[in-house]
Amino acid sequence: MGKNYDEELRDLIEKYKDRGFEWGKPIDYLEFRNGCSKEEMEREILNYTNIEFVEKQNEPGETRYKIYFVYDFKRGRVYVLKFTEKIRIITVYPLGKQTLKNYKRKFKKV
Repeated sequence: MGKNYDEELRDLIEKYKDRGFEWGKPIDYLEFRNGCSKEEMEREILNYTNIEFVEKQNEPGETRYKIYFVYDFKRGRVYVLKFTEKIRIITVYPLGKQTLKNYKRKFKKV
């Protein structure tokens, strides 16, 4: 894990929040996989609570942000975002207890 980019992401979300969201995968699949609705996922990103770490990924031609949300010691979620005309949610996936344990070690080293 590298530097935590939470302030940079917070500024981008404030800038783009009025433009809305677009989804990189079918919303039905993401809702099923994560056990929450589209509105809950959007609200979680805009409220910016429970964020543990923000990782910046520079891909050819784009910059992505990987956001780690941690709810308790055995539940969490990761969002991968990029900013186009809107906030584009590339994917969302849940984190389990063991994965969170491994990530928390890396977060503490930063």
